[in-house]
Order: sequence, then structure tokens, then C-alpha cells
Amino acid sequence: MTTALAFWRPARASATSTHTVIDRPKQPNWVHIALKFALAAIFLGDLVPVVANAQNLGTSPQFGQAVQGQQATTVEGTVLNIVNWGCNVIAPVIAVACLGVAGWHFKSGRGYMGWGVSGVALMVISGLGRMAEGFITQAQGIQ
Repeated sequence: MTTALAFWRPARASATSTHTVIDRPKQPNWVHIALKFALAAIFLGDLVPVVANAQNLGTSPQFGQAVQGQQATTVEGTVLNIVNWGCNVIAPVIAVACLGVAGWHFKSGRGYMGWGVSGVALMVISGLGRMAEGFITQAQGIQ
């Protein structure tokens, strides 16, 4: 004989718990915390530029325009234009994208170090390229 279900009686079979238990480590993971801090500092540094050394040619792209003091038709002007474009536009944009993907992978629990290192390396390359561009223009007496 079967009896009707009653909501006031306990179930005959035990139900599985729906609560998730999170075991916290006894010691904090300092490497993990340092990486989070470094990524946050890089992200905030990209949002709040302290010094902007990029060449400003207005709101629209200027073709055939050289870096100040050079002509676009000379080899030096062309090289400086390529360095200027690569170090002030391309490398920082790809670096921010890499760091965004690293944050997304970190949040998802997947491998993020490759993306993070790539983003930081691109920012370093951008900075070194801008320093080299400054040395070249100083050596040629351009300002």
C-alpha cells in the first residue's frame, strides 16, 4: 500500500546537501596576491596616464606626415614613423587585450600566465621602443 506524500513528514531518503563547502588554505598564497596586485597596477596605470609622450597629429590619421623634424620620404623618417606607430599604438593596444584575456582566464580558473606575461612584455617593448626613438631623435638633434 502506498501513502500520499506529506510535506510535514521527513523524507525517507536523505537528500544531498546543496551547500558548497570552500576550504580555505591555512597560509595565504603570496604569489597569487602579488600577481593580482601587479595586474591591477598595470591596469590602473593604463587608465590613468601620468605622462603622454605620444605624437599627436589630431583626431584623424595623418598619412605622409613624418615625426617632427623628419620627412616621410627619407629612410629615417619612415623608420621613426614605424617605431612611433608600433610603440605608441599597436603594442599598447595588443598588451591591454592580452591583459584583459589574462584577467578573464584568471577569473575562469584557466591558465593566465602566458597572456599576462605577453601583455607585460608588449608594454616593456613599447617603452623600450619609445626610449630608443628618443635616443635616435636626440642623436640627430631633432625635437
